[in-house]
Amino acid sequence: MKLHDDYYEEEHSSGSKITYVYMLLIMSVVILGVTALVFWANQSKNKSDGSGYAAAMAQKEAKAAETSKKMEANASESVIAESKLTSDDLDIWTLPDTGRNKNSSKSDKNNGTVTNQTTGETVIDGSSSASGSTSQSQTADALSNGKTSVYDMTNKEGLNEDEKSDKDKDSSDKDDKKDDEDDEDEDETKSIQVKHSDGTKEWVDLNEDIPRHKYDFKNLTAEKPLMNYKEDGKIVSKCGVDISANQGEVDFSKLKSAGCDFVMIKVGARGYSSGNIVTDANLEDNLKAAKKAGLDIGVYFCSQAVNKSEAREEADELMDAISGYNIKYPVAFVMENVDDDMARIEALEQSERTQIAKAFMNRVEDAGYKPMIYGDKEWLLTMVDMEDLQDYEVWFAQDSDEPEYPYEFGMWQYDSDASVKGIKGDAAMILSFKDYAK
Repeated sequence: MKLHDDYYEEEHSSGSKITYVYMLLIMSVVILGVTALVFWANQSKNKSDGSGYAAAMAQKEAKAAETSKKMEANASESVIAESKLTSDDLDIWTLPDTGRNKNSSKSDKNNGTVTNQTTGETVIDGSSSASGSTSQSQTADALSNGKTSVYDMTNKEGLNEDEKSDKDKDSSDKDDKKDDEDDEDEDETKSIQVKHSDGTKEWVDLNEDIPRHKYDFKNLTAEKPLMNYKEDGKIVSKCGVDISANQGEVDFSKLKSAGCDFVMIKVGARGYSSGNIVTDANLEDNLKAAKKAGLDIGVYFCSQAVNKSEAREEADELMDAISGYNIKYPVAFVMENVDDDMARIEALEQSERTQIAKAFMNRVEDAGYKPMIYGDKEWLLTMVDMEDLQDYEVWFAQDSDEPEYPYEFGMWQYDSDASVKGIKGDAAMILSFKDYAK
């Protein structure tokens, strides 16, 4: 069948439009695809470029650091190579000039050469030429250990001279100090402090006309209850005990085995109020037992005589009581004040007490006994005149480690409350610097 001509024109026109639309769509798709590809490519490139840049920067920094280290090393080597400073120019002990001999030096091959920057002198020569003098060297090690005497590094002879000078100075100072101490000791012994029975104290001037004792109390040794005195390392003293009825029954054999050499036995006393003479209740037993035990015997009488006549009477009573016994140790005159009561002798003057003591001791001396006066520091230094009694033996009483009596004395009662074998109660221990039995 034959179509009309308009139909072909309309169909042709419609097909062209459709083709155009498809072409546009295809072109759009292509453009979008290309754009997407380009975008994707750009993103990939950017990522690639970023990591590469970072790596490049890290490599650059590492290279720069390496280069810097090399430059520093080269610079250090260059400084060392170009520097003219040597160990000879180093002086860590920049101390002032001591004024000593600048030509002298000390060497130590182990510590290099040290030069004093103040004086320009070489104080430590570490060269090989100085190695032979190492025996005379004092090194920087000694300085680091605090030996400041080495700081100027002068020669050993100079050091020894200075050390000798210092020692001489120290010795001189010590001698001066000793002289001062001796002077002080001399000043101190010009007077002595005495404590009275009433508690008061006074300084008593010592009499230069009375001989002083020569004992060195450093030679005293104590083995309680015994006390000994040595000369040239040998014991020269004797140990004794005061014995009276107050000790009760005494075992003299045990006293002997305990180390006692002698006893001082009380013979009797005059009443401090009545004036009557009383013999000690245990006198006879004590004399016999002491003799049997082989102890040397001394005796004493407690006086309250108010005149020389009574003193002679007391001496006669004593000698009658001891007749028939071998009394080798002294016969002692004891006169004391009475505690908490008024004694008949307290009204006496010093000169009267002195003459009474002298009358008693002369009486026993005339009979062939060794007279002795007993007393503590107060009695001997203030109550009697020891210048008038200096020819008699002294029995000094003071409980102490050392006796404080300046004049000559032969016996010292050092402990009145001791405990010793053979006596049940307190015992008064005595050290005799002399052996009166000889």
